[in-house]
Formats: sequence, C-alpha cells, structure tokens
Amino acid sequence: MRLIFLILLFPILTSNTFSPQYLIWIAPFVAFLSYLEIGMFVGASSLTWLYFRYWDDLIRLAPLATSVLIVRNILLVLLFFVSVYKLYGNKRKRKI
Repeated sequence: MRLIFLILLFPILTSNTFSPQYLIWIAPFVAFLSYLEIGMFVGASSLTWLYFRYWDDLIRLAPLATSVLIVRNILLVLLFFVSVYKLYGNKRKRKI
C-alpha cells in the first residue's frame, strides 16, 4: 500500500499544477502510514484547505499566501522521502 501511495504522490509533487482534489486521491492510503506521516499529510491538507478557502484574503497578503504554499510543499516533499525511507530503509535493515 505504501508503494501505491508513493506512486500517486510522486506525480502530484512533480506536476506544475496542484489542485486540492489531488490530496483526496492519496487520502485512502494514509491509513497504512505511520503517525508521523499521517501528521504530515493532515498538516499539508490543512494548509491546502486554508489557502484555497481564503484565496482572496491571502492573495492580498502575498507573503502569507506564499508562506502557506511553501510550508505545504515542504511537508509533502518530506512526506514523500519519509515514506520512501520507511519502504526501502526497513527492507535493508531486515536483510542484515
């Protein structure tokens, strides 16, 4: 399940457009992640909701809107790398 999650998350991260519905696509797979990963996903989803819910207000406050998007993107990239580590790092440890 984690591999399917990563396969869906990778195009979201590398895409030049981002829509809130993209997070809904990976939401069912969050149940198979660790608490840390769930927290990062909830944080990224909350920031996405905040940005799109208050779009007009945040656009007027451009630094705040930019900060919200940067933090959201950092959380999603960290989520990706933590998930990759948990998928492949744990396999390497078991072989030893």
